[in-house]
Amino acid sequence: MRSGHSDSYPANDKRTLHSRNDAGVFKISPDENESGISLKHTALERVLRLLHLLVANECTRQEIFARLAPYYNIVIDVGSSSRRADRMFERDIKLLEEQGFEIRKIKAKGKPTRYSLVKGSGPAVPFLFSGEEVEILALLYNLFTDPATSRKHPRTGALVLPAEQPLHNPFAEDILTFIKKLAATLPPVQVEQFEQRIKRPSVHLNLATVTDYLPHRKTIDTIEKAILRRQQIGFDYTAVRSKQDIVAHYHVDPYYIVHLEGHFYLIGYSNTLNKFFEYRIDRIKGDSIEILPDMIDTVRQRPVVEFRYWIDGDIAKRGLSERWLAQTMEREEVYIDSDGHEKRRVLVRAKAHNEWRVIQQLLKYGDQAELVDPASLREQMRQVVARMQSFYEK
Repeated sequence: MRSGHSDSYPANDKRTLHSRNDAGVFKISPDENESGISLKHTALERVLRLLHLLVANECTRQEIFARLAPYYNIVIDVGSSSRRADRMFERDIKLLEEQGFEIRKIKAKGKPTRYSLVKGSGPAVPFLFSGEEVEILALLYNLFTDPATSRKHPRTGALVLPAEQPLHNPFAEDILTFIKKLAATLPPVQVEQFEQRIKRPSVHLNLATVTDYLPHRKTIDTIEKAILRRQQIGFDYTAVRSKQDIVAHYHVDPYYIVHLEGHFYLIGYSNTLNKFFEYRIDRIKGDSIEILPDMIDTVRQRPVVEFRYWIDGDIAKRGLSERWLAQTMEREEVYIDSDGHEKRRVLVRAKAHNEWRVIQQLLKYGDQAELVDPASLREQMRQVVARMQSFYEK
């Protein structure tokens, strides 16, 4: 059993490329110790790096050495070489050819030979990730798994994601399938690392939605088709603040779909009402969507509302929320509150797209924030607070 730091193959070394699960996945059987020693700068990784380079490029030997110098254990300037590096390179090329990869060698009089991989030759080429990149791959996988359906590990108390769970994000199933397929091309030691990290994640950056959007995937796909074609759409919409249950929206310019606070919204402009709207995707009747021949206005910009608010100094000191498009602290002041205590507050100027969301966000701060202007938005906030107060007067 050899160290993982060998830089070339002994004459009797018969390394092989093999399939891990009969799926035709390209693998190299590495000579690694029982502890699963890192593959960094080993012959295994060097051959894979060379293969990836030749897949996308046509290079001379010197260009390859310049790109992969650390893997050939040389400090090199383009145009120089070493016998040791040459021997390693020739063995690497021979190994690839023995495994069925067709290496194109273009020779021209007076010029160095150029090497490239004939596309379609040999088995499937695996992805080569570092340990840190495998961790990121697992983190991406866990973005689309729902921690609300997790259970506790019996010994550690850590969350363990079950194998079967409902998928509320309309893209989750496709993304999870793709990541699993990608992970299957990793070397066995990294596959095990990936599996451990998705079974017992320590970080949950979940993108699950608050309602099941999977049935609305077709609606999203249809709207996306219109966006790519830059065509208007019409649809029936379930209204919340309307006497009608269903409201028809015609000649809507669809711009993009965004995920906000657990819901998917279409940001679109109604040419009938001359106004931008955030249409919640699950309230759009999917079978009513019609892609119209009219083209959207690609120059129109979504309006921005600029506002100011006071925020408690301690909250501002810990860092302001980055929910706004832009924000700056104009000044701070000290005042005496109703209980006679000295308090500090900061005046913030900010920008956002949606007045309703400004009010909803500032309400989350309770009595620690005060909306100052514009006057029309402050009046809307006053009315909302007055209605809330009426709930508790009796």
